[in-house]
Amino acid sequence: MPPEPGAEVQPIDPGSGPAADLEVASGPLRSERLEEFLDSFHRLTGIRFRLVVATGDVDVTEHDSLGDDRGLEFTESTWLVMPSVRVRLATAPVTSDEDRRAIALLRESASRLVAAEKEARFFSTELSDRYEEIELLTSVGETLGSVIHLERAAGRLLESLSRVLSADCAAIWVPDESGSLRRLAVGGVLAADLAMGPSAGAGEWIDRALNSQLAQVRPRRGPAGDTTDRTLLAVPLRHSALHGGTLPVGALAALGQRGRETFSPGDVKLAATVASQLAAAIENDRLSRESLVQERILVELELAHHLQMKLLPDLGDFEGVADVAGRCEPADSVGGDFYHLFRLPGDRLGVMLGDVSSHGYSAGLIMALTMSAASITVREREEPSEVLRGIHHELVRKLESTEMYMSLCYAVVDPSAGRLRYANAGHPHAFRISPGGVHRLDALNPPLGIAEFDAYSQRETEWSQGSDMLLMFTDGISECLDSDRMWSDEVLTEMAMRRADASAREVLDRVFELAAAPGGVAADDRTALVVK
Repeated sequence: MPPEPGAEVQPIDPGSGPAADLEVASGPLRSERLEEFLDSFHRLTGIRFRLVVATGDVDVTEHDSLGDDRGLEFTESTWLVMPSVRVRLATAPVTSDEDRRAIALLRESASRLVAAEKEARFFSTELSDRYEEIELLTSVGETLGSVIHLERAAGRLLESLSRVLSADCAAIWVPDESGSLRRLAVGGVLAADLAMGPSAGAGEWIDRALNSQLAQVRPRRGPAGDTTDRTLLAVPLRHSALHGGTLPVGALAALGQRGRETFSPGDVKLAATVASQLAAAIENDRLSRESLVQERILVELELAHHLQMKLLPDLGDFEGVADVAGRCEPADSVGGDFYHLFRLPGDRLGVMLGDVSSHGYSAGLIMALTMSAASITVREREEPSEVLRGIHHELVRKLESTEMYMSLCYAVVDPSAGRLRYANAGHPHAFRISPGGVHRLDALNPPLGIAEFDAYSQRETEWSQGSDMLLMFTDGISECLDSDRMWSDEVLTEMAMRRADASAREVLDRVFELAAAPGGVAADDRTALVVK
């Protein structure tokens, strides 16, 4: 029946909350909870009524206790519960104030129940629609953390992402050392035959995403029946730097399924979320690889250091021949300083000290080659000058190719003859210290590697066993001396003269005390040798 004349039709506010602005799910609403409430209301109050929920053009009668309303007068009202949802209530005539209050309560309660049911349906539908997205996002960390190979883990995520985005495939592109894009990982139904990339027209959009650091969407441009043209999504991969800002890592690209027009803003957000996780994983993988390389280098340098120290002669082998003390402290793990000792016929002692112009791994190689060449040359040649000539002949090409040179002093101590013969190629820190004073073993030729020489010079000086001392050291020692003298070597030679009665070990220890590296870190290799 039509509404009673003068019946008021007005909306009832269902209350604050998301229902007021919620875009409800489509389709009719039938709620068991609402029906139970309405049946209970009818039993408790005895009021006969009909309640209909209209969603769009679909009406659902939730309760009808009016029965056959022909010839029955009733009051009907309609109100808006939320967008596109209306409630119509028809009630038999009421006379008491108590029944009127009950109907008002019915209107309020029914409105809230309808709004609650529609909200529940909306969120249920939304969760159902987003289930794969939620599952994808929650599995990102687990997938990246449980697979050792980054490419394999990224491929799994891209396969899931392609399914959620309704894309045929997705791929990650990163720049290589030359700046060209290379594909790091791919996933999707077309992964095996994937042609997407710079060569297939997608390069422009991937470059745009990389250069602008903004997501790029290329809509499908062909006619409706064209299945060769695809929509494309390109999202930049960015990693948050420790010092602030972001670092570009690469780009994630997805190729839409055939017939799909474009990617939605929600698709872009989802791809960007996955891209941020992948960017962090790629950066962590890079740092991990660099860390492994650095760790491997440190282990190799430590091994090289131990091997280099083992190349130095065992000073215990020369007990009974002379009182000898020597120490070599490379500035890096491997250095270019060295000393060498040789037992020679006639109870003579060969003493050699060298300083390669650099330090580090390359200088260490030259040092090892020099010691090897010296061991052979000393046994083949008698005179110190011939020994230097032979060593230079063996090393000159290697020194030239590495643009290095080496100062080298070689002396032969002959106690029985009371003499010391030496050849010195550019080494300034070699001294014979006797009770009568300090005698520098002058450099007679330039360092090895500076120029080609057919002959090296040598000299001879006195040697008194038991009173004379041979002191040799490298630039790393003299550079660390705390002295305002023009010739800082005098600090060490004067100390050696004052300690003429001390052992070679005591003199050597004092040398390194005086030449302590500032802050404990030396800028150059430090080596010294004392022979008494």
